Amino acid sequence: MSEAFDPWNVADADDLFTASVAPKSAPVAPVKTRIPSFNIKPQYAGQDRAPPIVVLPKMDVKLRMHEEVTSKAVPGMGEDGTVELFVEGKVMAQAESSINRIPPFSLQITSPPSSECDIMYQNLCKVQTERKIQGSKQRSIKCKVDLPQSKDESEVLRYSMTAETKNMPLLVQSKATLRGNICRVGIQIRSNLSNQGDINDLSISIPIPNTMQKSTVKITRGADTGSWDDCKRMVTWKIGTLAHGQSVLVSVEAEISHTMAQLLADDDLSSTKFNEKIQCPVLVRCSSSSDALTDFAISASPWMEDPTNLSSQQDQSYRLLHRVPTRK
Repeated sequence: MSEAFDPWNVADADDLFTASVAPKSAPVAPVKTRIPSFNIKPQYAGQDRAPPIVVLPKMDVKLRMHEEVTSKAVPGMGEDGTVELFVEGKVMAQAESSINRIPPFSLQITSPPSSECDIMYQNLCKVQTERKIQGSKQRSIKCKVDLPQSKDESEVLRYSMTAETKNMPLLVQSKATLRGNICRVGIQIRSNLSNQGDINDLSISIPIPNTMQKSTVKITRGADTGSWDDCKRMVTWKIGTLAHGQSVLVSVEAEISHTMAQLLADDDLSSTKFNEKIQCPVLVRCSSSSDALTDFAISASPWMEDPTNLSSQQDQSYRLLHRVPTRK
């Protein structure tokens, strides 16, 4: 019979650890690994290193387009009817750069599709390409612009056109009514909701015809902004600024002349003939520093043969003289 295991027996303990621990292995000599050398050639042929990064000069271009417009409402077309436009416009430009010269830039022009447009270029604006869109009067023109190194604006080009539109910045309604021997003319003007900004320098003028007695002229609405010029036989309201989407109403009245009153007593005189004798056209003047009246479009981009990091800013403005026949 085997003897019982005694954990306190030293001899037994040595035998236990000797049997359970693996023998030590012989030390292994370090292996020297040889790393192969590679013949790395430059990425760019003929160069020992990559070319330096080219930083394009910064260039800021400011374009300003201004239009002088005379317009006339076509009779019988209603409030939203056709309006004839006679436009004289010009494009001004100014540029700054981060280098000691002003690089050229490309000016892209798109003429209105609904009208013939005559463009007169200044010496600093050279046409490079011109393309007419098939089936339309619209043209796409690319020009090279070389501006002088100056803080002042330079005129790039001028343009003129005759066009028709139904999208006027002002909606004008006028009406003349007769009560007894008093003729009253009322005008309402509303700023178009499609405008980008407010209407400025707004004034309304009505010439008083000889069929009305000038000594009896009375401003019935808008007396705080209206005035009567006896020599010119003209009533003028200086409204100033008309906010976006807002409207204004003015009116004036006067007695009809003795000759006209005598004609009214004639039963053969029709109302149509009487209305033809009461002619009070409405003249509206205004301006805007944030809108344009035509589809003449311009844009600036870098000239590829002399590239720059170009940023552009564009302003539009117009001054308008609008004539509206009085409705009866």
